[in-house]
Amino acid sequence: MRIFSQTRYWPTAFCALTVLAFTQIAQADQPAAVAWQIMESATRGVAQAGNTPGGDAKFPVQFSLWDRKQQTPLLVIFRNCGEDPEIVGKPMLNFDAYMAGKDTSPIYNPDWKAPGPRWRLCPQADALVVSPNTTAPQQVMFEVDFLRLPNEGMSPGLDLDVYKISTADLRLWPTIEELARHFRNQPPDAQVPLSVHYRLSRGTWIMGSYAEIYGAPSPDLLRGGKGTGDYAKLIDSLPVNLEAFRRKLEIPGNPRHDGLKSIVAAMAAARERGSAEEGEQICYPETPVKTADTQLTPSRAVTHTLTGRFSTKWTTDHSLHPGFGFRVLVYRAGTSTLLGSSWVESNGLWKVGVQDTAGFVTGQKIDVTYRSYNNYFAPQNQAGNRYWWQDPVWTVNSTSFDVGHRVADTDGGAYNGVGELVDNAMTMWSRLYWDAGINPVPSSPIRFFFPNTWNNCGGASPWSCASGNDLWLIASHGVQGDVVNHEMGHVLNNTFWNNKRPAGSGGSHDLNTCYPTRLGMALREGFANFVAAWVGYPSRNVAEGGFNSGRWALGWDAEQRNTPPNCTNGWENEVWVARTFWDLHDTRTDGDDILWFNHPGAVLSLYLGNSIANDGDARDMRFYETIYRDAASAGHAGFITDIFEQNHH
Repeated sequence: MRIFSQTRYWPTAFCALTVLAFTQIAQADQPAAVAWQIMESATRGVAQAGNTPGGDAKFPVQFSLWDRKQQTPLLVIFRNCGEDPEIVGKPMLNFDAYMAGKDTSPIYNPDWKAPGPRWRLCPQADALVVSPNTTAPQQVMFEVDFLRLPNEGMSPGLDLDVYKISTADLRLWPTIEELARHFRNQPPDAQVPLSVHYRLSRGTWIMGSYAEIYGAPSPDLLRGGKGTGDYAKLIDSLPVNLEAFRRKLEIPGNPRHDGLKSIVAAMAAARERGSAEEGEQICYPETPVKTADTQLTPSRAVTHTLTGRFSTKWTTDHSLHPGFGFRVLVYRAGTSTLLGSSWVESNGLWKVGVQDTAGFVTGQKIDVTYRSYNNYFAPQNQAGNRYWWQDPVWTVNSTSFDVGHRVADTDGGAYNGVGELVDNAMTMWSRLYWDAGINPVPSSPIRFFFPNTWNNCGGASPWSCASGNDLWLIASHGVQGDVVNHEMGHVLNNTFWNNKRPAGSGGSHDLNTCYPTRLGMALREGFANFVAAWVGYPSRNVAEGGFNSGRWALGWDAEQRNTPPNCTNGWENEVWVARTFWDLHDTRTDGDDILWFNHPGAVLSLYLGNSIANDGDARDMRFYETIYRDAASAGHAGFITDIFEQNHH
């Protein structure tokens, strides 16, 4: 998994520590690495467009071992400068006509030229050895160069590769340069992004916290939302990620807690469909799709039909995406009287029917709000205030009223990254419900504390972790689909296992270490890793090397078996556990893996439905070999064992 840092701010000294581990069994987080801290630096200054020698801003970063008990040095490699992500889309002049099917081809603005990157962040070193029990400064200076000067917020950052090094390594490669050359082409134990928040305004920059740069949500759930923008006024300059609007995902059919009844049906379906081997083709009908509102809302007479499209601009590609999974609530203007609600679909469209019992008539006014929260998950800050947006007041002048295409700027505007966060979580919910046959909605929504600036997750400073029905995400993690879904995988595990955890579930961990005495940790982390792969890669035939690029990049490869660690037993390492789960799921044949379960959610449901009885029960991946053997089709049990043995190291 890729690991991101969290920054704390004080008036005179800016400090940022990367959290690596957890010590409380109740929590689960990302793999271990180094801690870093920004030493005192300037908080504001002047920015010059273009390449500025020495950068526009500088700050020293001090590195240290996260686990103070650790006696193993760490090598930090700074591979490249960090640079503002590229713009993926282009402004479309006929977006609405194209999406409505009136135009067969997109028409892009011929006069638009993609602007260059806004920033570049560079270290003044290529590598650093972070040693235990040292009093010598372990610092590196970083330079931020603002290349373009838009009046908006931004979070410059770069990824750091971290490796454990042994005494033998230091003897063989005694200099930092030699160590870096040796480890440079090997998979890291962890990746640690270093990032800071800035806002540019009229040629000056200010460094601050997330809330200072991007705003904090209001406790007022009726009048505290951020304003939306009018897409029609931005059409010439706002890039559109067209592929995102073409994606076909459905709103879950039942958005309410069902008492976890779905897992029983899901396991039965998995066993009924059984398994298939190389050369076989098993076909089965797709689940019929109905929207949640259609399924659950009784049919009543509708006096007014309100429609629109809602989109968010993302920080990861600076382009427009559909606001899939946002909840639209329509109120009588200036009141708390709810006229109706609906979901934003995967193409950004929404529709609300105002029933005749509402007493609403043409000519009256409405408030339209877009909520990031629902029955499954609820993004919120430390105070419990939730993120939402609102349109200007509309006067409904017909029985079929369209508010048009409204836009929330979650790229440098208000609540940076919330657009990606909602889509990441909603994608997982949709896939679990329709593809796996699992309704994951708990009795109360998962509280997404974002950005987390206060919960240390059992470590030394804020990080991302899950505990019970709560999930904490630092600012950088909300835009990472694999991290969001990994942590949601932990909550999914907690939900169906009634918050019980097997023996050895606590402690720090990394991707490339074997843990023979902490098999519960390897099992739970391996399952969460698999969840991230299952959500992000709906194709079950992904080749080696196909898991490490794009939005859902994992940081580990489910098909690459020539990478460390070389464990005696695969169930001792989270990556090998995840690879075993993936081989039971994927249709790609490689080595002794020539079998898969026909039901796309079989691997998930058979794991979730076979929990431990009590906290601290012994449980590791070996237990599930029998579970999957018993669920496979007749004559396929041996192929299951082959998959487990193939992933033993």
